[in-house]
Amino acid sequence: MKGAVVDVDGTVLRGETVLDGALEGIAALRDAGVRIVFFSNNPTTTSDDLARRLRNAGVEVDEDEAITSATLTAEYVAENCASPAHVTGEEAVVEALEDAEVSVTETPQEAHTSVVSVDRRLQYDDIRAGYLATIAADDYVCTDPDTVVPTGEGDIPGSGAVEAAVSRAAGREPVVVGKPSEYAAEAVLDALRTSPDETVFVGDRLDTDIALGESVGATTALLLTGVTEEKDLQASEHRPDHVLDGFADVRDLL
Repeated sequence: MKGAVVDVDGTVLRGETVLDGALEGIAALRDAGVRIVFFSNNPTTTSDDLARRLRNAGVEVDEDEAITSATLTAEYVAENCASPAHVTGEEAVVEALEDAEVSVTETPQEAHTSVVSVDRRLQYDDIRAGYLATIAADDYVCTDPDTVVPTGEGDIPGSGAVEAAVSRAAGREPVVVGKPSEYAAEAVLDALRTSPDETVFVGDRLDTDIALGESVGATTALLLTGVTEEKDLQASEHRPDHVLDGFADVRDLL
């Protein structure tokens, strides 16, 4: 094993608190010489913000070891879509797009690309604007498919919930950039400079973290510290190679 793609919310952190065993598991990977990329589908922070958030919680991380769906989406739009973009989402997505030199408009009808993401202050007019942008735009993009996100106060609706409302109204499905997309898989493997057979994907979600690793034929490890419970395994099409009670148990994989 030379590389590890590690989820954040529900795997390393819950809210701003480090989960039991996470620091020990991360230290075990580093001591074994395993390169790590922390990859969060949470688009409310940029990759730089995620690195700071992890450090504030006591996790040692370099800037180039953190990736979020907000930053990844901005890179995708810059490479594949037309400007300007309209954002239904939070400031982190706007910031990431502008950092990627993508112009952003607040007028939905002007959009050539509609970007939809979670917004914790979402109102009806925001959904309406997202709908108008989506029916006007050439390209329609969603940062990530997560319908719920684990927080310190419990699970909350995520980007997938906002996207469902906009897509249903517009009669259109987006390109989803975050986990478990092919674009995301290529990005994290490029960041690690490892091949799939040298990499383990660690996370708490079957439909994103485990699905991402499965899509490239890598080893996968599901942690029962977030949204997935052991009973969920029976009903899922995804089959992790390892099921761990906590991050500290990753030492057994080494």
